[in-house]
Amino acid sequence: MNFTLHFLADIGRDLIEILILTVGIYWLWKLFRGTRGARVLAGFGFLLAVLSLVSYALNLTVIAKLLSFSPLFLLAFLVIIFQPEIRRIFAEVGSRPLFSPHRHQAEVIEAVINGLEQLQLAGHGALIAFEREITYDPARETGTMLDAQVSDDLLATIFFPKTPLHDGGVIIVQDRIALAAGIFPLTQSEGLQRTLGLRHRAALGLSEETDAAIVVLSEETGIISLAYNGELRRPLTTDELRTQLIGILLNRNTDEKSFAEQLAG
Repeated sequence: MNFTLHFLADIGRDLIEILILTVGIYWLWKLFRGTRGARVLAGFGFLLAVLSLVSYALNLTVIAKLLSFSPLFLLAFLVIIFQPEIRRIFAEVGSRPLFSPHRHQAEVIEAVINGLEQLQLAGHGALIAFEREITYDPARETGTMLDAQVSDDLLATIFFPKTPLHDGGVIIVQDRIALAAGIFPLTQSEGLQRTLGLRHRAALGLSEETDAAIVVLSEETGIISLAYNGELRRPLTTDELRTQLIGILLNRNTDEKSFAEQLAG
């Protein structure tokens, strides 16, 4: 009887381990599927598998010994190849639980950042507003309504200089691009730097009238700025922008004064 119970307990533990490994591998596959390093990782895994089979078949002890260290190399390889994805994962986990309903918003933030990186490389500008509770109806009267899924390629296309929609701003509502080519109100604040163009003044103006978070990419300098609550922070790296947007858009109970405090620091 005791032997049977121990046997069933061992089987149960093995099944649980197999289930955990299966879920973990499937989750990782979904997470990294379609990324730039996915094909490289697949090729690296295939090479390891072939070398393992050849060394076992031909009894190549030196190669087999080297392959015994492959998990360490694979771990370092993963960190190097998937550095942007790993950084994104930690950003999401640090802001909210992984399966939170706000996960879509984190994906939108990442799509916007990827789009900004494309536009930076191309030397183009951008004006993107994340709408929250307060809407700005005049922009809907002047802009072009879209209702499209947010993607980096779509944003890069919208702000391409030769497209009809590149002038004005984009408004994102939840995970959708609500409109493009919207006209935002210009700030009336005095004492602004002369180097700030219309995009920056429009971003500040919208942040003064609504609770939106507005991202500006300068066409002339490639500098990223963020306007929120009547304040403008610049220059920002993409990592700094990600942190700011996560704090504003995901942590809704965060004291809005913290943004101004960070500006002062």
